[in-house]
Amino acid sequence: MTCLSRIIAAVLPFLLLAAWPPATACSGQTASAARAELAVTSDSTVPALKRAIDAVLAKELLPVTNVGIKVVSLREGDTLYEFNPRLLLVPASIQKVFTAAAALALLGPDREVATTVMVDAAGEGVYLKGCGDSMLSAADLATLAAAAARTMDRGREYTLAADLSCFDDLYRGSGWMWDDDEFLISPLSVNQNAVSVLVQPGPGPGAPATVSAEPATSYFSLENLARTATVGEPESIKTARRPGERDNLITISGVIPPGSGPLEKRASVWRPELMALYLFRDALRAQGIRVAGLATAPTPAGARVVARLARRVGELVHFGLKSSDNLTAESLLKLMGRQSTGQPGSAQAGAAEVRGYLARQGVATEGLVLADGSGVSRYNLSSAETFTQALQAVHRDRELYRIFYDSLPVAGRDGTLRNRMKGSSAQGNLRGKTGNMSGVSALTGYASSADGEPLAFAMIVENFAASGRHAREVQDRIAALLCGFRRTSR
Repeated sequence: MTCLSRIIAAVLPFLLLAAWPPATACSGQTASAARAELAVTSDSTVPALKRAIDAVLAKELLPVTNVGIKVVSLREGDTLYEFNPRLLLVPASIQKVFTAAAALALLGPDREVATTVMVDAAGEGVYLKGCGDSMLSAADLATLAAAAARTMDRGREYTLAADLSCFDDLYRGSGWMWDDDEFLISPLSVNQNAVSVLVQPGPGPGAPATVSAEPATSYFSLENLARTATVGEPESIKTARRPGERDNLITISGVIPPGSGPLEKRASVWRPELMALYLFRDALRAQGIRVAGLATAPTPAGARVVARLARRVGELVHFGLKSSDNLTAESLLKLMGRQSTGQPGSAQAGAAEVRGYLARQGVATEGLVLADGSGVSRYNLSSAETFTQALQAVHRDRELYRIFYDSLPVAGRDGTLRNRMKGSSAQGNLRGKTGNMSGVSALTGYASSADGEPLAFAMIVENFAASGRHAREVQDRIAALLCGFRRTSR
């Protein structure tokens, strides 16, 4: 390579970055222009890559925002870039990386998480026992009811109880805020412990919106305050149960424009195990089984299993990472706690198992705070270095890595990354876990450089006043630089 070509290779990334406007200026750009910017890749040495990322941070985030970044080569083992790698920050939903890796390693991907129907020895009481299947649906409960009904006496009236003995009785995690009511934790869950509300415009401007909800049960009620918008009014539909209230009244408010397609919104329910019990009771009645009385109680000794439905841990991890499902992460955490103690699973016992797993893999856990499994808690603290070390440990376990890697969202393709990094070198290449809450945005995972070098990375951005979109755009630009990076200039 000539001297002139070396100079061009070193300077090129900075010329490109200088022409790249900040995210606040990009907000009005067309989608094609944004994709064209993300298509820019670095063709640089390691020092040039460092200068390029430093320039992005200096222009967009520093000095008022906390940032922690680390990028390591999984092939060479060296650090390609780091900035505040040990700074303790709130990780948000990338916390699920720790939970998922530990669950796969400690529980095993083929471990079954079962929902079981049992009838007591007297043949009078039916018990529905959940043990953390976060994907359980109303259709699953109908399947269980049909299977159970084949062994039950249609001439007898049964009592029905929910067995919640697999987990402790805490619905929320440590440090969750008063309005963190998006979901509640229960070993017996259904529909992710929430109501799915479908909102459609009415017959004309000003008319009430049309609403419907699933699952179909009398356990909750709807209050429809939404209407069809008049000309010029933007969509503003909101669906919620007031945080802390326990009457399971779901209020739909705001406006939906005429001609708009259906909007799906979600709202949590209080005591979600009772919603599962209501649905199961109705399904039994549809099978001709008489049921009177609902309660929560442990299954007595001597009860016989009449129906069982199970999912594997690997399937739950895949669902939890792709969709960033908080309930799945919390259920897996408590399941690990139950396995280790033989007692009702708790987040505290599960967190001890996760910490122990990380320590045994050589991950530095000093200063690490694991308050929950999902990242909802602001008590959680970790660093970019801890996440890259965890990703390196997963990569060393080839079987675990295959399942874990396949479960991560793919940039520009699916999961929580389906709309990010499109048109860039990261699309279809980078696989990562996102994390977002007010004032926090994070991304961690795996990527390949332009010459196929496998990388592990973590980026945590905290304490910013702008929208999370700005932080995500900065992460996407850095991701494009990583995926376009080459060890040597050409």
